[in-house]
Amino acid sequence: MPDIFQESQDKSEIIQHTAVVGLWVNIILTVLKGYAGVLSGSRALIADAVHSLSDLTTDIAIIVGARFWCKPPDDTHPLGHKGIETVVSLFIGLMLLLTGVGITIDSLKAIGSDSSSIRPSLFAIIAAVLSLVAKEVLFRWTLLKARETGSGALAANAWHHRSDGFSSIPVLVAVTASFFSSSFMFLDSIGGFIVSIFVIKAGWNVLQPVIGEVTNSAPPSEVVSKMKKAAEKETGVISIHKFRARMQGGGIYVDLHLQVDSDIQVIDGYAIGKSVEVCIMECDSSVRDVIARVEPFSPCGDADNCSRLSKGIYSREKNEYIALQRVKKE
Repeated sequence: MPDIFQESQDKSEIIQHTAVVGLWVNIILTVLKGYAGVLSGSRALIADAVHSLSDLTTDIAIIVGARFWCKPPDDTHPLGHKGIETVVSLFIGLMLLLTGVGITIDSLKAIGSDSSSIRPSLFAIIAAVLSLVAKEVLFRWTLLKARETGSGALAANAWHHRSDGFSSIPVLVAVTASFFSSSFMFLDSIGGFIVSIFVIKAGWNVLQPVIGEVTNSAPPSEVVSKMKKAAEKETGVISIHKFRARMQGGGIYVDLHLQVDSDIQVIDGYAIGKSVEVCIMECDSSVRDVIARVEPFSPCGDADNCSRLSKGIYSREKNEYIALQRVKKE
């Protein structure tokens, strides 16, 4: 089996294994916090359980999706299947937003009401502490695996775990205060509202880069500048223009026009173009593909425009334009 196939399979297995571990952790935490929330009548803890349930849903999406987006390019997907990962990340972000909005509505309705008259038990406090610790450990481990595999969806899920862990902090404060005094029971609904803010923010953080990929937006300006400077320093490159970089399918795709001496041989021009492509690929690990169009040097900086104006290409050796001629096949 070629290395590219083996590498894709290895990454798929790591991503799926990581998501499976997260799945089981979320199942345990959902049951634990849900049971403790119902027993103690804590809206904040129940809301936190719902958040863990949404984590469980996204874990399943990653387990299924990784089987497809890690596949190497084929005839139907010549640029690879990473677009499927973008769809999964979009699903995770939307799930977080919907969950956060639902918790917000429920918590706002409960603020000022006497719907919960049961004081939280010590069990509720223990459940909140366990959730906080377990989610922080899971976040760090998942993010480590995301960096190892270069998976944007797995990184999004890691931050989903982190948001769940952070949301347990106000829950812990609310149930602890209510445990010691019934006068603080109003904090429970406020805690549920604070949880929803964490969830909505996490959802937006996941959706931002996904929206950029779907709309083919440019990478950060410092990344583009780094790639252009590296390309311009390559031997044989006179100038670069029409440099376009876009985010797509969890990676960066670049195309550009570069000008070389019009009097060199075709094979030399090809070698210069190839070296430019390689140096841009090495600039950032997110770069998936580079297409460099080699042009003869033109004083105006763009061979297309100069050719249209002068009906030819510029020869630096002769210091004049040479008329273009079409070669007809016999």
